[in-house]
Amino acid sequence: MKATLIEITTRENLRRAQAQCSRYVNTIYFPFSIHTQLEESFPESPVRVFVYPNLSHPKMFFMFKNNEYIKPTLALAQVNGTSMNRLELIDLINEFRTRVFGAKRQPHLVIAEEHLIKMYGVAMRLSSSDWTNTDLRLSLFYMTENQKALAMTTPLPNVPNGYYYDEIEPTEEAEIVNGTWKHAGAGDLEQTMAKLLRLPSSCVRFNGKPVAFEMIDPAGFFNNQYVFEDHRRKGLGNAVEMDLIHKTVSLGFSPFKTVAKDNKIVLDASIANKLWTMWTDEDGNAKTVVFQTWHC
Repeated sequence: MKATLIEITTRENLRRAQAQCSRYVNTIYFPFSIHTQLEESFPESPVRVFVYPNLSHPKMFFMFKNNEYIKPTLALAQVNGTSMNRLELIDLINEFRTRVFGAKRQPHLVIAEEHLIKMYGVAMRLSSSDWTNTDLRLSLFYMTENQKALAMTTPLPNVPNGYYYDEIEPTEEAEIVNGTWKHAGAGDLEQTMAKLLRLPSSCVRFNGKPVAFEMIDPAGFFNNQYVFEDHRRKGLGNAVEMDLIHKTVSLGFSPFKTVAKDNKIVLDASIANKLWTMWTDEDGNAKTVVFQTWHC
């Protein structure tokens, strides 16, 4: 018998799923996304959530975001301490894709831990041989309760003379922010504008212009931290990140971020930062999260 996913549709059960996913790093992408669905706070990315085998004893969570401006986003997560048969997992992936896409072939982004991404790739290639994919391999950093408490008692860093904290103006400055993101593609300008309108962000200005900024993605992770070259080595990247941490924790959410495996400077700085914890296995080895884009 093939495995069967249960779609979580009621507000009560979505809140239950949100609470369960808040317990584990494995499911860190789900709580904020569910929040945006419950509060209708990011209508540009409506969310569907599925669980297997049931909400009382979950092993797997699946999420589909039918984004208005950018390609759909899928997320897979296995609950900590559970085990899955590979064939069972492939059946679940196939069922998930059928239920969200039907018979339509559609480019999409998948976010998951590395071993789940490998199984997703197997399922995709079993269904068709003419899909191609690109992978972005990342380390995940999150904050413990103690780290959140420490952050909230730590004042924002002082910025050099002439610089000051402010907010990004979404309609006027979204293009500036989006233009600094090397992964930006079709629809990302509109998505960036929606993020800046609806979700927390941080900015430092100089002579009235934004020179450092960072924002939050609808999945909850910190996104697109950037400092213009002429203003680097002044602590501005740390300043906007600390400001965004304060805003996120004040809303009742746990900050987290991903750093590309090949971005050694940011990776080393994040590892050394006492406010961040890198997601590792039991032996202390960094786990890998993959952002996998599928093209047809």
